[in-house]
Amino acid sequence: MSDPGELELIERELSLDDHEVLVETERASICDADLRAYKGMTIPTDLPDGIFEYPGHEGSGTVLEVGTKVREYEPGDEVMLFGPNNAFATHFKAPVESLQEAPSGIDLSVAALGEPACVGIYGVFESGVQPGDSVLVVGLNFQGQIAVEGLKKKGAATVIAVDYREPRLDVADRRGADVVLNSETDDVASVIEDHTQYNADEDASGHASGDAGVDVAFHSCGYWNSHAEEYFNLAVQHTRDEGIVVSIPDLMDPIEADLHRIHHHGMDIRMPNLMHHGPEFLDRWVPRLMKPIVKGTLDVESLVTDTYGLSDASEAMEQYSRDESQIKIALEP
Repeated sequence: MSDPGELELIERELSLDDHEVLVETERASICDADLRAYKGMTIPTDLPDGIFEYPGHEGSGTVLEVGTKVREYEPGDEVMLFGPNNAFATHFKAPVESLQEAPSGIDLSVAALGEPACVGIYGVFESGVQPGDSVLVVGLNFQGQIAVEGLKKKGAATVIAVDYREPRLDVADRRGADVVLNSETDDVASVIEDHTQYNADEDASGHASGDAGVDVAFHSCGYWNSHAEEYFNLAVQHTRDEGIVVSIPDLMDPIEADLHRIHHHGMDIRMPNLMHHGPEFLDRWVPRLMKPIVKGTLDVESLVTDTYGLSDASEAMEQYSRDESQIKIALEP
């Protein structure tokens, strides 16, 4: 990606350093962060320079060759990519710490979704949702859709899904949401209040508001999306006293957040950012997070809404940008 809006297919010679691995790509997928770069939006200065010049940090493949000091992998191993190492390619090279072993029992094309799926599943694991809770999922991107299904199966009694795109609301409905609301046409506040009256307390005193609200709100709208600030504050606004607000995506732009409400009403704000820990953290967590996919508890493959060849990557990015029904677009060599 030499310039915003321009994806060019080029040939590069890849030579391995001692701790690198050469992988033949099975499949890659487009992340919301890739779309932000493609749109020419500001990239935070604390990200590595040129991180989107050779895009693709979600993908899988088969090891072809390893560096002289690599002991973790050997040719023939199947791996998942968890780092910005140009998976939008027929082959990519990556340091050992950017790779995870693809679990047996699932197809390598499904394992290609490992990185974005684990981000969403980690949010579900860390959400604090307990059996019987009411949950609000605000923003129905890939991770938001995982949350709808995952939080319901974790024990939430009521899952309320909110977005401004009808096709995504339809998907959430099929994945088990009890209530789906269009933030542009529905009275979101009234519906949430109706479904969470059991949390209201007319005798509340002190700092407690006594207002109705969900036990846990799961915010999943960021990167390029102009609704990021609105949806974050919507999550805060509709969480009960001492409830939990979970925010998954990198917002990438500063927002004005209702921190007073979070503080004054004793809320717990959680940002379970799986990908912003060290490699040892991923080594511990990724096998556990992939388990719901391997065992068939969570469905991620159906969230791939289109597939393109590498030569059509620009068309794929444009489709992802303009088509509101697209949740995750895959690229295959």
